[in-house]
Amino acid sequence: MLKEFRALGGIAENVTLRPHGHWGPGLFSANPDKPFVVDIPASLLFRVENVEFVDGAIRIKNSAPVASAERDFFARYQKVLSWGEVGESGATLFIEMLDAVPLKLHETLVADFAMQEFFEGTRAERIQGYFLRSRAVMWNGTSVIVPFIELARRCENATVLGSHEPGHLRIEGEVPGEIFVAFGRQDPLGIFRKFGLPAARLHAFSLPVRTKVGTADLTIGRNPAAKEERAGFVIPQMKSESGELFLSHLMLGNSTFPRASRGIFYTLMREAGVTGSDEAFDRVLQFNKGAFLRLLEMLEPLRGEIITRLRRMAHFQLGALAHCVGAREL
Repeated sequence: MLKEFRALGGIAENVTLRPHGHWGPGLFSANPDKPFVVDIPASLLFRVENVEFVDGAIRIKNSAPVASAERDFFARYQKVLSWGEVGESGATLFIEMLDAVPLKLHETLVADFAMQEFFEGTRAERIQGYFLRSRAVMWNGTSVIVPFIELARRCENATVLGSHEPGHLRIEGEVPGEIFVAFGRQDPLGIFRKFGLPAARLHAFSLPVRTKVGTADLTIGRNPAAKEERAGFVIPQMKSESGELFLSHLMLGNSTFPRASRGIFYTLMREAGVTGSDEAFDRVLQFNKGAFLRLLEMLEPLRGEIITRLRRMAHFQLGALAHCVGAREL
């Protein structure tokens, strides 16, 4: 597969594939003393919207503007290394674990934590949807399946996705063994919704919520990808329509910059010309803490692998939410 990948314009230098467990083949540095490079041209970045499942196999839709050589490569790659290797079985096991949770927990995960993608639709649709979400990355505003890079496991401080030339996606660096890729901007809840795994993070974002800031209505979404940068900090996009304020997302805790979350909110509300931002932020923070504490209480008498994952995720989210002290001016 690497030979075919290179023939289609991909670059894979000093990399090899080795088994590493439930995720399937992993990406490793062949020689730890040399740098590795994996570079994916635009022609091998497969849009999720162009992917379909037919008779249990994954392929590129006939209507998609993808050349035949790349189509054939995608189908073989998925059969040999991804979906056909352990992707389908791993996704099936995860959805089966979720299907076994008590009805009340199921309803709470959907109503309070927007996990409807795990429970709505046919069994096959949910398995396939989870597989695609867990393997895809956002690149230039588009969700894409990235050969070989998608095989790399994720962790906190790891290689960041980048670009060497326009349209390409690239990872490179020097590692002693396995190549890991950074999680990106997800918090513990976001990581669970994407990968089905618990992971500690330095920051936490709010759940979707509607509240008041003074006399104004405020809607907070959960889309960390919709962002801007100011004074070295990433801030949410804000818009106002008919007297109502909308934030794309809101960071509520950050262990590296504990004063940043409240400071960002205060700054945005001041620019919007509304008062009462201190009380509104406290209300949103309390709402989030309460939701995760109630989830932990519901999980307390339950046992099982998925329960353990959910419990750890909730603890990690609460740990990040705890890092909110004071306010920093931007």
